[in-house]
Amino acid sequence: MLHAISLLTHTTRIKKFRQAIERVVTRNSFCIDVGTGSGILAILAAKKGARKVTAIDINAESLEYAKKSAERNNVADRIDFVNSHFDDFIPAEKADVVMCEMLSSMLLIEQQIPASKAIIKNMLKDDGYLLPSNVSIFITPVESFFHWNRFIVEDIVFPRVPQTTSKEAVRDLSDLQKLAEFNLQNGQEEMVIKKTQEFEIDEEGVLHGIVGMFEANLVPEITLRMEDGWRELFLPFREAIEVKSGDILQVDISFTPGKFDSLKLFSRIV
Repeated sequence: MLHAISLLTHTTRIKKFRQAIERVVTRNSFCIDVGTGSGILAILAAKKGARKVTAIDINAESLEYAKKSAERNNVADRIDFVNSHFDDFIPAEKADVVMCEMLSSMLLIEQQIPASKAIIKNMLKDDGYLLPSNVSIFITPVESFFHWNRFIVEDIVFPRVPQTTSKEAVRDLSDLQKLAEFNLQNGQEEMVIKKTQEFEIDEEGVLHGIVGMFEANLVPEITLRMEDGWRELFLPFREAIEVKSGDILQVDISFTPGKFDSLKLFSRIV
C-alpha cells in the first residue's frame, strides 16, 4: 500500500493519464482499472462520468485505501472494488476502457505485459481502449563504477544483480537503441525478448553493463516517459570490459517481461 500511495507524488504521470482518460471515457463507458493501488485512475474515470468502474487489486490493504479515496471524492457509488489477481478476474461484461499501469524500467519486473494479455483475453471489448496501448524498450551500454563497486564491501564480494539507477550514476558509452516494441492491444503477439544488439562505442571507458528504459503511449500525442516518475534499470555484465572509441559491442539479451529470473545477458567486443 505504501508504494501505491507514494505514486501520488508523480504528478505528470497522473496528469497524462487524466488527459488520456478524458479523451476516451464517455458517460456510456464501462471502465476497469487493473492494479488500482490508491484508486487514482478509477476515480479519474468516474469523475469523467463513466457509468461504471471496476477497480481490481491483489493487495487488500490498497483496495481498502482506494475505497476510502473514492468515498472522499463522492464517486464510491460508481466504483466496484474487487480483490483479485488480473489472471483470475473475468467481468460480467467486457469494458470500453481498461487502464493498467504496471510499468517499470524495462518491463522486466512489473507485470504490464502479462496483465495486458489477460486484459485483451478476458476484459476488453474488441473496439475498446487499453491505456497504455503500446510500449517501447530502449537500452544503452554504460560505465558505472558506482554500481559495479557497490557489491564489494570490505573483503566480501556479493553477486551483482540488476538495480534501479540515475543519470548521475552512469556514463553512456554509445547511443540509445530500441530493443523492442509491443502493441499491448494485440493479445496474440508473443511478448518475449530475444535479441542481439550491436553498438559502436563513442569514447574510451570501462563497460559495466547496460541501462534500460521505456516509453509508453496512452493515446496519440500522450506518451509516458521515464521523467514522469520511473527510474532507469542497470543490468550488470558478468565482467567489466575496457573499450575505446570505435569498438563494436554485441549484447545478447533475452527475457520474458514480468519474469525477473528469466533474464540472460551476454556481452563481447567483435
